[in-house]
Amino acid sequence: MRSFFISLSILTCILGLIFIVRGWTHPTKYQMELSKETTTAVRVTQIYSEATHRVVVGIGFVSLGILVASIGRLIDNEDVRHIFKKVFGKNRDHPEEIQDE
Repeated sequence: MRSFFISLSILTCILGLIFIVRGWTHPTKYQMELSKETTTAVRVTQIYSEATHRVVVGIGFVSLGILVASIGRLIDNEDVRHIFKKVFGKNRDHPEEIQDE
């Protein structure tokens, strides 16, 4: 169970870092637009707002990854098995305990 949380945490952190890097490099794609003499303030604001949005989404994904890793450390495997046993009513670890009808 812990490996699931670790894998999920790593994937969300990598996704967050991808968003952060894309936000960091976003204004360089519009360098031609930003270097024009007739560039409007609205266009400049739009470009930097898009970049800021991507960075903030990336920070959110990284934070979610840290939260998932923290939850994974707090959860005990025995507690999870007990909850599954309660919810499904069968002990999947010991099939000989299940009675045939």
